[in-house]
Amino acid sequence: MRPSYGVVDADGHIVESEAKLMDYLEGPYAEIKRFHSFLPGPDGIVGGGTIAGKDYFDSSLGGKLGAHGGPGFPSPQEWLDNADTGNLEHIFLFPTTLLGYSRIQDPDYLIALTRAYNNYVSEEWLKVNPRFKSVALMPFTDIEESIKEMRRCVTELGFSGVFLAAVGFGLLGEKRTHAFYAEAERLGTFVAVHGGHATREQRYTKFIQRHTIGFPVSAMQQMMHMTYEGVYEKFPDLRVGYLEAGATWVPYMLNRMDEEWEKRGWFEAVECKKKPSDYICGGNVFIHAEPGEQLLPEVIRIMGQNRLFYASDWPHWDHEFPESIDHIMDRTDLTEQDKMDILRNNALEMYGIS
Repeated sequence: MRPSYGVVDADGHIVESEAKLMDYLEGPYAEIKRFHSFLPGPDGIVGGGTIAGKDYFDSSLGGKLGAHGGPGFPSPQEWLDNADTGNLEHIFLFPTTLLGYSRIQDPDYLIALTRAYNNYVSEEWLKVNPRFKSVALMPFTDIEESIKEMRRCVTELGFSGVFLAAVGFGLLGEKRTHAFYAEAERLGTFVAVHGGHATREQRYTKFIQRHTIGFPVSAMQQMMHMTYEGVYEKFPDLRVGYLEAGATWVPYMLNRMDEEWEKRGWFEAVECKKKPSDYICGGNVFIHAEPGEQLLPEVIRIMGQNRLFYASDWPHWDHEFPESIDHIMDRTDLTEQDKMDILRNNALEMYGIS
């Protein structure tokens, strides 16, 4: 069953073309020869790994799952045609190739590439159809440059938020990051913390191992650090979402953080003035709900009705769109209001769309 209202896809993906991105590089990088290994893939590989490290896994199982589960490089029109099958009203776009951009170690190249990607998305997606929305990539190793790029993307290019990778930029609650969050709060800009793979140093030998553990653990790590280091205390109006990690880890993590805070917070988390669960459940923190998670009603009971949101993840190998909408609508343990909040209302609030 499909809903009568328009669904909001809080996390769909562009499969960005390297040739297109090269057209948007500026400065000295515009003169670099275009060759296939120039950009990092989702695992951070660049030309055999000299910039971002060698941690390649075959997520498509030799193509059996499809390169991304959909067209290799879906055009805007293909995306819209696909969106119509699920009655998507708004589509918030994230990268694919550049999901691993946080592992780029050359700071100047990172700045140039994030700017190129943001310009590419603005020109070739956002201007095509108003249903397309997007988050901007940030060169987060350089906070001053990130603030400048956030201002440009939000005020000049019409982006709806910013994307911080949960793996590769270190711990996102570090004091050096607080000026960025202050400006995001001032601008009313949503901050998306997108889950990422476990690193190669953790010695997983198969993609299934890495993918299973990496996304939720990276979200847990960043939520914990941002909370203890006072991000949610200092910036109460900052909207933050944790994407592509599911939702049912949150009650466990809230219990664990509260217990640790009660015993040690007075000394080791002095910027966290309240119980961690008070910030996560009572503030502006949003969580991606997977349609098949059995404990979603319990998460709603603990966190409140307006915290969980839907995402298609199309066209990645593990998406189930548009059937994923049916999975939510067919559930008997969620109220109709719960379903509408997950499929529409909460994402609109999260992204600040009236």
